[in-house]
Amino acid sequence: MLQKQANGGKEAYLMHCLISGGTGLIGRLFCKHWLARGGKLTVLSRRPEKVHLLCGEATQSCRELRDVEGPVDVVVNLAGETITRRWTETHRTEIRNSRLRTTEKLVRWSLSQAPRPRYFLSGSAVGYYGDRGGDLLRENSPPGGGFAAQLCRDWEAATLPLQQAGICVGTMRTAIVLSTRGGALAKMLPAFRLGVGGPMGSGEQWMSWIHEEDIVGLMLHAIDKHLCHPFNACAPEAVTNNSFSRLLARQLHRPCLMRTPAWMLKLMFGEMAEELLLASQKMEPRAALDSGYTFRFPTLEQALADLLPNKRRAAEGNR
Repeated sequence: MLQKQANGGKEAYLMHCLISGGTGLIGRLFCKHWLARGGKLTVLSRRPEKVHLLCGEATQSCRELRDVEGPVDVVVNLAGETITRRWTETHRTEIRNSRLRTTEKLVRWSLSQAPRPRYFLSGSAVGYYGDRGGDLLRENSPPGGGFAAQLCRDWEAATLPLQQAGICVGTMRTAIVLSTRGGALAKMLPAFRLGVGGPMGSGEQWMSWIHEEDIVGLMLHAIDKHLCHPFNACAPEAVTNNSFSRLLARQLHRPCLMRTPAWMLKLMFGEMAEELLLASQKMEPRAALDSGYTFRFPTLEQALADLLPNKRRAAEGNR
């Protein structure tokens, strides 16, 4: 329930947020920012004993939805098994179940509450669009084909009962999240730091990305503005894989001479390589920009400079 709190003569509303996937890469940072705003937070987790350590001492935790101490104003749904490893049949099932079943449970729970949550922010991904070459992908662009695209379509469709009940649902189609704490960039760094990193395949495929601070900033913006529609969670500047590799190598003062051929990636990762590593997706955050969100890191150069500060220049500046 919304609670009023006096704050320097101004009234602030403290909301109770229930989050699934709160112990993940994005979830942990969201929890930090939500608590800093003074909000109440409950993390739904299979490992509730680790929530305080990962998400903050002020966080409440529970293993089952029946244990949530309501009412809840906002639900954030980020749960999902990692998609960035070879897609065996068993792993495909785990990927789908971890997203769809969790979403369906949260939807049923939300509809059963009195009062119901006012806002439901649910995850989706850039994979919704499939491999689209150089097409500029806005929120009204049609979905693509393949396992990832169908997964995202089903994931988004799972929230339809909420929309039909009049609950505001925001669907976040997330690009590659740049962070040194985990995710794609953290996996790339060892090779690039050794000077053996480089483009994948032709390198001509477009990459949509977003700085970790902007993904959380955009989530909070969506909650505050009640964005009741899908929105692309990506920076305004998409880059090709060639450009990404060159900029990353330059930031680390390393060469960018190695290239991993497409056949090798397909041999190592199978279909996952074709749909995630080699697919071309040039997203535009049109809904975010139109709603007034200002990106802290709109360009890749700015994002990498923040995440991987240039120690050499810093040392020279301190002389």
